[in-house]
Amino acid sequence: MNNLTGGHTFQLSPDSCQTEIDGVAWEKYQRKQLPSVLSAQDPFFFKQSSFQGKLGYTWDEDSNIGQFDEMDEQEEFENTDTRIGNTKNVKVQKWGKQVPVSDEAFNADMHGLRASIGTKIGDRARLTQDKRAILNTYGDAFAGSVNTTPDAVSLANNSHVTLKSITIDNLETGVLNADNLWTAVQALHNQKAQDGENGGYQFEGLLVPLILYKTAHEIMEATLVPYSAENQPNIFDTVYGTVNVKQSQYLGSTYNSASNANTSYHLLSSSHLINRMVYRDLYTSLIPPENTANDSYVYRGRFLERHFPESWCGYIGSNGTV
Repeated sequence: MNNLTGGHTFQLSPDSCQTEIDGVAWEKYQRKQLPSVLSAQDPFFFKQSSFQGKLGYTWDEDSNIGQFDEMDEQEEFENTDTRIGNTKNVKVQKWGKQVPVSDEAFNADMHGLRASIGTKIGDRARLTQDKRAILNTYGDAFAGSVNTTPDAVSLANNSHVTLKSITIDNLETGVLNADNLWTAVQALHNQKAQDGENGGYQFEGLLVPLILYKTAHEIMEATLVPYSAENQPNIFDTVYGTVNVKQSQYLGSTYNSASNANTSYHLLSSSHLINRMVYRDLYTSLIPPENTANDSYVYRGRFLERHFPESWCGYIGSNGTV
């Protein structure tokens, strides 16, 4: 017996099926965040890149070459060793969601069902990307249960070891206030690179859970030192006024099960290597009822990407515990 064809199908009426769904899904997916809310698509807090034809990414850390040598006139040059090591690999992760709709309900569609499903797919795709990118990197910075740096410890750690056997400490513990933030800023500025020389990292970004956002802005924008009886200028307002300050509800204890979630905060230089690497951005499909076992349309959305710290450099994390 031949399958029946014709009528209202995806092949005959694509504009009323896939195009409408995709358009609404993409519009919702592309929605703008408030300027203060961190998104997975933020180019400062996540280095944006793509997998090129492979489902995994492999890299090494680089030891760099060290400072230049002081030389006398016509003195011979000394050779300097440089090497790569600490090879690490990550695999792309796939996320997906599908929603079946009976053929009868699809054809009735008197209440904007197709547009509603598209809205939900786009919204939840964007939400999932934001949530997982943030939790898999900054939310995991102190535990290293999802990702470790190539030297096999958590992103924020007091025992990073460079390829030249130098110990690096990028973990602070002070609660978020003006004095402790200044201590963390100094740690970032003084942080050594792989070769033991100054990394040249500048304080350019501050990320906090939502509960600390008010405190962060009061510290960064007060003309005088906040919460202090002393009448002294606030260096963060007068010198560091262009710092990129963001918050995320996913870093707080409501969504983040990590210890000290509500007290932790993160300082970054633009040279940090916290990555969001995309293999394929959100794409959707509409499977017609003649291709399903229960005579239903199936809306399907998926994306493939991975979030991870490529190294610890240019980053300071404070768990805010003391």
